[in-house]
Amino acid sequence: MEDTYISFTTHEKRVQKIRPMLSSVLDQWPKDKVILTVAHSLELPVFLKDSGIHIVRSADYGAFKKHSPLYINLGIQQYIVVDDDCIFPNGWFDNLLNWSNKLPGQVLCGKGRIWKPSDTLHFPNSKAIHSGYIIEPVPCHVYLGIGTALFRTDFFEDDVFPFPEKIFDYSDDIWISAKLKDNVKIYVVPYSKEEHSGTFGRPKALEYAKEHSLWRKERANDYASWDTALRDFRSKIFSRK
Repeated sequence: MEDTYISFTTHEKRVQKIRPMLSSVLDQWPKDKVILTVAHSLELPVFLKDSGIHIVRSADYGAFKKHSPLYINLGIQQYIVVDDDCIFPNGWFDNLLNWSNKLPGQVLCGKGRIWKPSDTLHFPNSKAIHSGYIIEPVPCHVYLGIGTALFRTDFFEDDVFPFPEKIFDYSDDIWISAKLKDNVKIYVVPYSKEEHSGTFGRPKALEYAKEHSLWRKERANDYASWDTALRDFRSKIFSRK
């Protein structure tokens, strides 16, 4: 089976607190197949330095470091992105790989959103699809980082790497969803709570997830920047499903 890496990033306000998140990854994935990409200036705590995972330094592209162009230089083709404010239940990553054998060439994730054609293009108008509540894969317009997603570097349009040197004012989930090639679809795949123990923990299991939350900031601003991204990438996002 092709090597699959798990990739994540973090930042100064969270890096000291992510030990439970990392443990949930290392409990089910080899440490030499886990990559943390962080800004050059970020000071890492001892538990991360001693964890045995790969540490990659990068320009600070925010959450986009999970898809860093450095991965191409490392020869990585398939990887699972994870958030630094989640706890991942046993079996979830293997579940993604099992579904990738059935749906090759597609982005597979734990949560996504769908807009109906008649809906006003406003982020809260979409329907959220969760892995734990479906029995078959569901195609979505946009993937959401919570619950993670499986990608390949060749899923993206050629201009996605390197990332533009700017501050992104809209959702990374929307931007990444829009940068996929036309023949790559996004599916939320089932995850049976009966078959596997546990569920995705966020934010209750990790209190810091409530702090500095992009979601809460967007909600307070009535999702204005996310709505802008949806309009900017309308043709890409809504032609795929």
